[in-house]
Amino acid sequence: MYKCTLEKEGFLGTLYESNIPTDKAVILVGGSGEKRDFVELRAKALCSEGFHVLALGYYLWKPLSAQTVSIPVDYAEKAVGFLKNYERLDIRRIGMTGLSLGAAYTLLCASYLPDISCVVSVSGFDFVVEGCKNMLFRQHKSYFSYHGEDVPYEPAEALSHLHRTLRELKKDTRYDFRSMNRFYYNECFTNRTDASRIKVENIRGDVLLLAPAYDDTWPSDLAFPRIMNMLEEKKFPYRHECVIYERASHYLAVPPECMQLNGKSEEALQKTLAKFMTMEAKYPAECRKAHQESWGKLVSFFREW
Repeated sequence: MYKCTLEKEGFLGTLYESNIPTDKAVILVGGSGEKRDFVELRAKALCSEGFHVLALGYYLWKPLSAQTVSIPVDYAEKAVGFLKNYERLDIRRIGMTGLSLGAAYTLLCASYLPDISCVVSVSGFDFVVEGCKNMLFRQHKSYFSYHGEDVPYEPAEALSHLHRTLRELKKDTRYDFRSMNRFYYNECFTNRTDASRIKVENIRGDVLLLAPAYDDTWPSDLAFPRIMNMLEEKKFPYRHECVIYERASHYLAVPPECMQLNGKSEEALQKTLAKFMTMEAKYPAECRKAHQESWGKLVSFFREW
């Protein structure tokens, strides 16, 4: 294990070296609000499958900002450079995977960085919106940045008249408190332009998209078919696949050993998830199965790369 620091490598990360000979390295990033120990646990699990894995911090990990404003693609760029030049390992292929916000970050980074040649995006999204402070306050900057410049984004006008937006949410029977973010992404950016779209067709490698059939955290179930349509329209030359899990939640591609942390059981974590995710509450057994099946799909996709 090797710890990367802002002072030396220019990014925060933990590299896990596989005991099985391989020239593949995977950059793994967590989701919104996901603590470092959760991300590192999943990185270790993926490493045990025969890959070198770099758990990368892109926000939230101390001392990085906890705000989703101007999150740098540069961290992934520096991580790629580090892996290419890491003398202890002969790394010739670099992939990337992420869950939730990390899944969108993964697609974005791969669209900018041609050295990333295999991507698994889990419950991600397909366009960039304005960053906000404490999830409510507009900053008039993008969620993401690259070399100090905003990544093109959609302005969050709905946050400028929050009371009206909340009234509209309350009136719309398709949404409830669990699906507030789904409402936000579905209903508050209906006039978005192509400029904010993540240009997935620029990715120089294989793409796997994993999503639930209904995602109340944000509408990955709608975003991923849009991505697949775009890849087909652009005649994307690399392997690309989308798998939708019917009775599953936003929380996919997590093996059983990563559902247990800090002495808590898998059942305890799932009960917590059920408070925020409709499908975890309605179909706990099916969601548990989907956690594992989607993890297996992620692993096999990287093996076939």
